Amino acid sequence: MTPYLIIFRTSFKKVFNSFQSVFSRAFLPIKLSLAIIPLLSLLFFLGLVTPAYAQGSVLSPREVAEYVLTLEKLEADFYHRAASAAQNGGLVSAPQIAKDAIASYGEDESNHVTDLSAALLSIGGNPDAITIPTSPNYNSILGRDPFANPTDFLLAGQYVEDLGVAAYTGQVQNLLAAGEAGKPILAAALEIHSVEARHAAGIRFLRQTLLGADVRPWISTNASNSEVIYNENRLDSPILFPLDAFDGYATKDEVLALVNPILNVAQQPNGQPSEVPIPSTTEPTPVRGLW
Repeated sequence: MTPYLIIFRTSFKKVFNSFQSVFSRAFLPIKLSLAIIPLLSLLFFLGLVTPAYAQGSVLSPREVAEYVLTLEKLEADFYHRAASAAQNGGLVSAPQIAKDAIASYGEDESNHVTDLSAALLSIGGNPDAITIPTSPNYNSILGRDPFANPTDFLLAGQYVEDLGVAAYTGQVQNLLAAGEAGKPILAAALEIHSVEARHAAGIRFLRQTLLGADVRPWISTNASNSEVIYNENRLDSPILFPLDAFDGYATKDEVLALVNPILNVAQQPNGQPSEVPIPSTTEPTPVRGLW
Protein backbone atom coordinates (compact mmCIF):
# COMPACT_ATOMS: atom_id res chain seq x y z
CA MET A 1 0.00 0.00 0.00
CA THR A 2 1.36 3.38 -0.95
CA PRO A 3 1.99 6.05 1.70
CA TYR A 4 -0.74 8.22 0.16
CA LEU A 5 -3.36 5.49 0.60
CA ILE A 6 -2.25 4.89 4.19
CA ILE A 7 -2.57 8.59 5.00
CA PHE A 8 -5.99 8.79 3.30
CA ARG A 9 -7.35 5.75 5.12
CA THR A 10 -6.12 7.03 8.50
CA SER A 11 -7.68 10.45 7.93
CA PHE A 12 -10.96 8.99 6.73
CA LYS A 13 -11.16 6.73 9.80
CA LYS A 14 -10.68 9.70 12.14
CA VAL A 15 -13.38 11.70 10.39
CA PHE A 16 -15.78 8.73 10.42
CA ASN A 17 -15.21 8.10 14.13
CA SER A 18 -15.83 11.75 14.93
CA PHE A 19 -19.03 11.77 12.90
CA GLN A 20 -20.20 8.56 14.57
CA SER A 21 -19.60 10.06 18.02
CA VAL A 22 -21.58 13.20 17.20
CA PHE A 23 -24.37 11.14 15.67
CA SER A 24 -24.63 8.91 18.74
CA ARG A 25 -24.82 11.89 21.10
CA ALA A 26 -27.46 13.56 18.95
CA PHE A 27 -29.69 10.51 18.92
CA LEU A 28 -29.10 9.42 22.52
CA PRO A 29 -32.41 10.88 23.79
CA ILE A 30 -34.32 8.99 21.11
CA LYS A 31 -32.54 5.75 21.94
CA LEU A 32 -33.29 6.22 25.63
CA SER A 33 -36.93 6.94 24.86
CA LEU A 34 -37.24 3.77 22.84
CA ALA A 35 -35.70 1.81 25.70
CA ILE A 36 -37.99 3.37 28.31
CA ILE A 37 -41.27 2.78 26.44
CA PRO A 38 -41.35 -1.01 27.06
CA LEU A 39 -40.40 -0.42 30.70
CA LEU A 40 -43.23 2.05 31.21
CA SER A 41 -45.64 -0.39 29.58
CA LEU A 42 -44.52 -3.11 31.97
CA LEU A 43 -44.86 -0.83 35.00
CA PHE A 44 -48.34 0.18 33.91
CA PHE A 45 -49.34 -3.46 33.54
CA LEU A 46 -48.03 -4.31 36.99
CA GLY A 47 -49.90 -1.43 38.55
CA LEU A 48 -46.80 0.57 39.52
CA VAL A 49 -47.93 3.48 37.36
CA THR A 50 -51.26 4.98 38.38
CA PRO A 51 -53.75 4.46 35.53
CA ALA A 52 -56.09 7.14 34.28
CA TYR A 53 -59.08 5.31 35.72
CA ALA A 54 -59.53 4.22 39.32
CA GLN A 55 -61.39 1.27 40.76
CA GLY A 56 -62.70 2.87 43.94
CA SER A 57 -61.05 3.33 47.32
CA VAL A 58 -57.39 2.50 47.84
CA LEU A 59 -57.26 -0.52 50.15
CA SER A 60 -54.34 -2.29 51.78
CA PRO A 61 -53.97 -6.06 51.22
CA ARG A 62 -55.35 -6.67 54.71
CA GLU A 63 -58.37 -4.47 54.03
CA VAL A 64 -58.99 -6.26 50.73
CA ALA A 65 -58.81 -9.65 52.48
CA GLU A 66 -61.22 -8.56 55.22
CA TYR A 67 -63.61 -7.14 52.63
CA VAL A 68 -63.76 -10.23 50.38
CA LEU A 69 -63.80 -12.60 53.37
CA THR A 70 -67.00 -10.90 54.51
CA LEU A 71 -68.49 -11.56 51.07
CA GLU A 72 -67.37 -15.19 51.12
CA LYS A 73 -68.88 -15.79 54.55
CA LEU A 74 -72.15 -14.36 53.28
CA GLU A 75 -72.05 -16.60 50.18
CA ALA A 76 -71.30 -19.70 52.25
CA ASP A 77 -74.22 -18.88 54.54
CA PHE A 78 -76.47 -18.14 51.56
CA TYR A 79 -75.91 -21.62 50.10
CA HIS A 80 -76.17 -23.27 53.52
CA ARG A 81 -79.67 -21.81 53.92
CA ALA A 82 -80.51 -22.84 50.35
CA ALA A 83 -79.42 -26.41 51.10
CA SER A 84 -81.74 -26.48 54.11
CA ALA A 85 -84.60 -25.10 52.00
CA ALA A 86 -83.91 -27.78 49.37
CA GLN A 87 -84.48 -30.48 52.01
CA ASN A 88 -87.57 -29.21 53.79
CA GLY A 89 -88.43 -25.72 52.57
CA GLY A 90 -89.33 -23.68 49.56
CA LEU A 91 -86.71 -25.29 47.32
CA VAL A 92 -87.90 -28.89 47.72
CA SER A 93 -89.46 -28.71 44.26
CA ALA A 94 -86.23 -27.56 42.61
CA PRO A 95 -84.87 -29.92 39.91
CA GLN A 96 -82.12 -32.22 41.13
CA ILE A 97 -79.47 -30.49 39.01
CA ALA A 98 -80.24 -27.23 40.87
CA LYS A 99 -80.03 -29.00 44.24
CA ASP A 100 -76.69 -30.52 43.20
CA ALA A 101 -75.43 -27.08 42.24
CA ILE A 102 -76.49 -25.67 45.63
CA ALA A 103 -74.54 -28.39 47.45
CA SER A 104 -71.48 -28.11 45.22
CA TYR A 105 -71.32 -24.33 45.19
CA GLY A 106 -71.89 -24.20 48.94
CA GLU A 107 -68.92 -26.50 49.50
CA ASP A 108 -66.80 -24.27 47.25
CA GLU A 109 -67.78 -21.16 49.22
CA SER A 110 -66.91 -22.83 52.51
CA ASN A 111 -63.51 -23.71 51.09
CA HIS A 112 -63.08 -20.10 49.95
CA VAL A 113 -63.64 -18.97 53.53
CA THR A 114 -60.96 -21.37 54.71
CA ASP A 115 -58.52 -20.28 51.99
CA LEU A 116 -59.02 -16.55 52.55
CA SER A 117 -58.86 -16.96 56.33
CA ALA A 118 -55.46 -18.60 56.01
CA ALA A 119 -54.27 -15.87 53.62
CA LEU A 120 -55.46 -13.12 55.96
CA LEU A 121 -53.78 -14.83 58.92
CA SER A 122 -50.51 -15.02 56.96
CA ILE A 123 -50.34 -11.21 56.71
CA GLY A 124 -51.17 -10.57 60.36
CA GLY A 125 -54.96 -10.30 60.13
CA ASN A 126 -57.59 -11.98 62.30
CA PRO A 127 -60.17 -13.89 60.23
CA ASP A 128 -62.23 -14.60 63.36
CA ALA A 129 -62.90 -10.87 63.67
CA ILE A 130 -64.75 -10.92 60.34
CA THR A 131 -68.33 -11.74 61.24
CA ILE A 132 -71.75 -11.64 59.62
CA PRO A 133 -75.15 -11.38 61.33
CA THR A 134 -76.79 -14.52 62.65
CA SER A 135 -79.70 -13.97 60.28
CA PRO A 136 -78.65 -11.86 57.27
CA ASN A 137 -81.45 -9.97 55.57
CA TYR A 138 -81.39 -11.87 52.26
CA ASN A 139 -84.91 -10.60 51.54
CA SER A 140 -83.29 -7.27 50.61
CA ILE A 141 -81.85 -8.80 47.42
CA LEU A 142 -85.22 -9.15 45.67
CA GLY A 143 -87.55 -7.59 48.22
CA ARG A 144 -88.84 -11.06 49.13
CA ASP A 145 -87.63 -14.41 50.47
CA PRO A 146 -85.13 -15.85 47.94
CA PHE A 147 -85.52 -19.34 49.45
CA ALA A 148 -89.28 -19.49 48.94
CA ASN A 149 -89.16 -20.94 45.42
CA PRO A 150 -86.57 -22.02 42.80
CA THR A 151 -87.27 -19.07 40.50
CA ASP A 152 -86.49 -16.43 43.10
CA PHE A 153 -83.54 -18.38 44.48
CA LEU A 154 -81.82 -18.65 41.10
CA LEU A 155 -82.37 -14.97 40.36
CA ALA A 156 -80.94 -13.98 43.75
CA GLY A 157 -78.09 -16.44 43.21
CA GLN A 158 -77.25 -14.80 39.90
CA TYR A 159 -76.99 -11.41 41.57
CA VAL A 160 -74.86 -12.81 44.39
CA GLU A 161 -72.42 -14.61 42.10
CA ASP A 162 -72.17 -11.84 39.49
CA LEU A 163 -71.38 -9.35 42.23
CA GLY A 164 -68.76 -11.65 43.76
CA VAL A 165 -66.91 -11.95 40.45
CA ALA A 166 -66.97 -8.20 39.89
CA ALA A 167 -65.86 -7.50 43.46
CA TYR A 168 -62.67 -9.54 43.06
CA THR A 169 -61.89 -7.90 39.72
CA GLY A 170 -62.31 -4.50 41.32
CA GLN A 171 -59.49 -5.14 43.80
CA VAL A 172 -56.78 -6.30 41.39
CA GLN A 173 -55.16 -2.87 41.13
CA ASN A 174 -55.02 -2.45 44.91
CA LEU A 175 -53.28 -5.79 45.33
CA LEU A 176 -50.84 -5.15 42.47
CA ALA A 177 -49.99 -1.70 43.82
CA ALA A 178 -49.05 -3.28 47.17
CA GLY A 179 -46.21 -5.25 45.55
CA GLU A 180 -44.81 -8.11 47.64
CA ALA A 181 -47.21 -7.36 50.50
CA GLY A 182 -50.20 -8.04 48.27
CA LYS A 183 -49.03 -11.35 46.81
CA PRO A 184 -50.59 -13.74 49.38
CA ILE A 185 -54.02 -12.15 48.97
CA LEU A 186 -53.63 -11.78 45.20
CA ALA A 187 -52.83 -15.49 44.90
CA ALA A 188 -55.92 -16.42 46.93
CA ALA A 189 -58.10 -13.97 44.99
CA LEU A 190 -57.04 -15.37 41.61
CA GLU A 191 -57.71 -18.93 42.76
CA ILE A 192 -61.20 -17.95 43.91
CA HIS A 193 -62.16 -15.52 41.14
CA SER A 194 -62.38 -18.10 38.34
CA VAL A 195 -64.51 -20.40 40.52
CA GLU A 196 -66.91 -17.55 41.29
CA ALA A 197 -67.16 -16.94 37.54
CA ARG A 198 -67.97 -20.64 37.06
CA HIS A 199 -70.72 -20.35 39.67
CA ALA A 200 -72.14 -17.24 37.99
CA ALA A 201 -72.22 -19.00 34.61
CA GLY A 202 -73.80 -22.10 36.14
CA ILE A 203 -76.59 -20.18 37.88
CA ARG A 204 -77.32 -18.24 34.70
CA PHE A 205 -77.39 -21.46 32.71
CA LEU A 206 -79.89 -22.98 35.14
CA ARG A 207 -82.14 -19.93 34.81
CA GLN A 208 -81.94 -20.21 31.05
CA THR A 209 -82.54 -23.95 30.71
CA LEU A 210 -84.87 -24.68 33.64
CA LEU A 211 -86.90 -21.48 33.73
CA GLY A 212 -86.66 -20.23 30.15
CA ALA A 213 -85.16 -16.95 31.38
CA ASP A 214 -83.86 -14.62 28.67
CA VAL A 215 -80.30 -14.66 29.98
CA ARG A 216 -77.01 -16.09 28.80
CA PRO A 217 -74.39 -17.84 30.95
CA TRP A 218 -72.39 -14.61 30.76
CA ILE A 219 -73.19 -10.91 30.90
CA SER A 220 -74.03 -10.13 27.30
CA THR A 221 -73.53 -6.91 25.38
CA ASN A 222 -77.23 -6.11 25.39
CA ALA A 223 -77.86 -7.08 29.01
CA SER A 224 -80.72 -5.19 30.63
CA ASN A 225 -80.26 -2.94 33.64
CA SER A 226 -82.16 -5.45 35.76
CA GLU A 227 -79.69 -8.17 34.79
CA VAL A 228 -76.52 -6.28 35.73
CA ILE A 229 -76.70 -4.81 39.22
CA TYR A 230 -73.44 -2.85 39.12
CA ASN A 231 -72.16 -0.22 36.70
CA GLU A 232 -70.81 -1.71 33.47
CA ASN A 233 -70.47 1.63 31.68
CA ARG A 234 -66.99 2.79 32.65
CA LEU A 235 -66.64 5.91 30.53
CA ASP A 236 -63.22 6.67 32.04
CA SER A 237 -61.82 3.25 31.14
CA PRO A 238 -60.01 2.24 27.92
CA ILE A 239 -61.73 -1.16 28.17
CA LEU A 240 -65.25 -1.41 26.72
CA PHE A 241 -66.73 -3.54 29.48
CA PRO A 242 -70.27 -3.79 28.04
CA LEU A 243 -68.85 -6.02 25.27
CA ASP A 244 -69.16 -9.79 25.61
CA ALA A 245 -65.37 -10.04 25.35
CA PHE A 246 -64.82 -8.26 28.69
CA ASP A 247 -66.26 -8.65 32.17
CA GLY A 248 -66.65 -5.50 34.23
CA TYR A 249 -65.65 -4.78 37.80
CA ALA A 250 -67.44 -3.38 40.83
CA THR A 251 -65.86 -0.95 43.27
CA LYS A 252 -66.06 -1.54 47.00
CA ASP A 253 -68.59 1.29 47.33
CA GLU A 254 -70.80 -0.28 44.65
CA VAL A 255 -70.58 -3.69 46.28
CA LEU A 256 -71.32 -2.41 49.78
CA ALA A 257 -74.28 -0.41 48.50
CA LEU A 258 -75.82 -3.75 47.51
CA VAL A 259 -74.51 -5.85 50.42
CA ASN A 260 -75.07 -3.51 53.37
CA PRO A 261 -78.86 -4.01 53.33
CA ILE A 262 -78.19 -7.76 53.77
CA LEU A 263 -75.96 -7.01 56.75
CA ASN A 264 -78.35 -4.40 58.16
CA VAL A 265 -80.22 -6.50 60.72
CA ALA A 266 -80.96 -6.09 64.40
CA GLN A 267 -77.83 -6.20 66.54
CA GLN A 268 -77.26 -8.71 69.32
CA PRO A 269 -77.53 -7.59 72.99
CA ASN A 270 -73.79 -6.93 73.13
CA GLY A 271 -74.12 -4.57 70.17
CA GLN A 272 -72.19 -6.85 67.80
CA PRO A 273 -73.51 -9.24 65.16
CA SER A 274 -72.81 -12.88 65.89
CA GLU A 275 -70.57 -14.81 63.56
CA VAL A 276 -72.24 -17.60 61.66
CA PRO A 277 -70.18 -20.80 61.77
CA ILE A 278 -69.40 -22.00 58.28
CA PRO A 279 -71.15 -25.37 57.92
CA SER A 280 -69.48 -28.49 56.68
CA THR A 281 -71.27 -30.17 53.80
CA THR A 282 -71.63 -33.76 52.74
CA GLU A 283 -69.97 -34.82 49.53
CA PRO A 284 -72.17 -33.34 46.77
CA THR A 285 -72.91 -34.66 43.35
CA PRO A 286 -70.26 -33.03 41.12
CA VAL A 287 -71.65 -30.04 39.24
CA ARG A 288 -68.99 -28.21 37.31
CA GLY A 289 -69.40 -27.59 33.60
CA LEU A 290 -73.17 -27.44 33.40
CA TRP A 291 -73.14 -27.24 29.64
